Amino acid sequence: MGRIRQQDIEIQRKRLAREQGTIRKDWGGRLPIALCYPNSYAIGMCNLGFQSVYSLFNSAREFVCERVFAEPVLIGSRSAGRGDWTGDDGYRVEGRLEALGEPLSVESQRPLGDFAVVAFSLSFELDYFNIGDVLRRAGIAPLAADRVETDPIIIAGGPAVSGNPEPVAPMLDAVVVGEVEPIVAGLQEVFLGGGSRADQLARLARLPGVYIPANYAIGYAPDGTIERVTPADAEVALPVARLNARNVNDFHTMSAVLSPDIELGDMFLVEMTRGCARGCRFCLAGYTSLPVRHRHVDHLIQAVEQGRRLRKRIGLISAATSDHPQLEQLLARMLEVGADVSLSSLRIDRISPFLVEALVRSGTRTITLAPEAGSQRMRDVINKRLTHEQIVHAAELAGRGGIPRIKLYFIVGLPGETDDDVRELAALSAEILERAREHHRGARVAVNLSPHVPKAQTAFQWEAMENVETSTQRIKLVQRALGPLGIDVRFEAPAAQRVQAILARGDRRLAPVLLDTQRLQQFELNLRKHGLDPDFYLGSMDPNGIMPWSLVSTGVPEWYLKQEFGRARGLGGQEIPMLDLPPKAAAVVEAARLAGSAA
Repeated sequence: MGRIRQQDIEIQRKRLAREQGTIRKDWGGRLPIALCYPNSYAIGMCNLGFQSVYSLFNSAREFVCERVFAEPVLIGSRSAGRGDWTGDDGYRVEGRLEALGEPLSVESQRPLGDFAVVAFSLSFELDYFNIGDVLRRAGIAPLAADRVETDPIIIAGGPAVSGNPEPVAPMLDAVVVGEVEPIVAGLQEVFLGGGSRADQLARLARLPGVYIPANYAIGYAPDGTIERVTPADAEVALPVARLNARNVNDFHTMSAVLSPDIELGDMFLVEMTRGCARGCRFCLAGYTSLPVRHRHVDHLIQAVEQGRRLRKRIGLISAATSDHPQLEQLLARMLEVGADVSLSSLRIDRISPFLVEALVRSGTRTITLAPEAGSQRMRDVINKRLTHEQIVHAAELAGRGGIPRIKLYFIVGLPGETDDDVRELAALSAEILERAREHHRGARVAVNLSPHVPKAQTAFQWEAMENVETSTQRIKLVQRALGPLGIDVRFEAPAAQRVQAILARGDRRLAPVLLDTQRLQQFELNLRKHGLDPDFYLGSMDPNGIMPWSLVSTGVPEWYLKQEFGRARGLGGQEIPMLDLPPKAAAVVEAARLAGSAA
């Protein structure tokens, strides 16, 4: 266990003094929950999901919820937007525990051991490395099997573990799969009902959407694949079904605490829509956040007006912001109340002159477009339903409307991708710059490349990840083509993406490896020390086998994922493995194969 240091107390007190909206409640008669973001304050405070859970737990009179961050971060970046995932050079478990203080809550500067429940918010796989470090520093056993009666109950939720909780399952007592709003009342009943840890976990297991890892035994075949999953008894759900809030107009999801010390400190965030119906085959959000639920304009304006009292700039957040059916009406009303508008996830085919005008009036100087793939062939493979003309037209609208900078996001290493597809990516980027400059002489274009990471619960969950050498070569191909044009090309390091890919499709055997790793560069070596092969997790997987994440369900039928997997391979001219499909789905796959052969 670490120690409580005065300097850490002062850090939290200084943060408190600069925050707006902090919720501070008396602990008397209330159950204390530590909401932990396993990365820095600067990153965690930009996460709207983290902030909304903080508000939600504190809206329960019997709960007092306080924020905790994994600082100093063992593995991670210090501010949002940076990708320097490195590690603690002088790491030793004992030395770090002696040198650092215990993690303290922001609100009352209490250590984790004072809380009855520690709830981790997990949006990104690379944050998994910090879970064990936080628990060790707090004097809490990092593995659930080693905890004692006086330890807090450790739960987790968020997009990463809702898709595949298994790499961190041995560290967690419980996982909330999906959205937390429907289950808050149930959590109150469990945690306020008292009893031993075992009693509370037994009651948690009976709640919908709650996965208790200890209730399932995993059996592995000699080749390392899963051959059986055995629930503890007949009443244990298999799989555990994802939770969804039915009516998002019953509540607001918006910034709770504002701070000038974070990247989005000048912005008040409002969630406008949940879910995305676009069906991009690589995208976790497109499969795990269904159905699509839009908030009404009047409901959103209530949140905007509340935010406008605190910040002039309002950020609208969703997986598909520009798909809201009343977007232009909403933007017009936001401008009427004097708000500046920022939008996430602009869809290229929904960009209009009015939307561009609203952004320019709000001071926007950069627009972000995500074609994802440069060739029409690859856009068809990933189900990114955009044409070349639509992409170029969006850039023209931006330039004509007065937005001088365009950011383009692409994925490299997609299934079936060739060098020719990447050359088309570079050519498309160059054409966008040319068209933008026809309307704005000083227009600039930046390209961001991210190696494809196959994600659990998507149509590409069975695909292999492209090797580092090929991804690196294709990134260099783009750099050589676009550098002379003055286009800045940035990229995620393929080696770091390998780690993310292993964790995204990993199983429980990864937990001890996570606990032994202090630098990303050591992760694959540590895998081998534990008798595990990185290529086992990075290679192609059997679409008819049991996957680690088969213990949880997003609500999307497995046959549909197999259908989309087969369609993608057919359209891309790749071999389609034997798929266990209903007749109609098999016919859809065969039609895609024929279309791909004819192309």
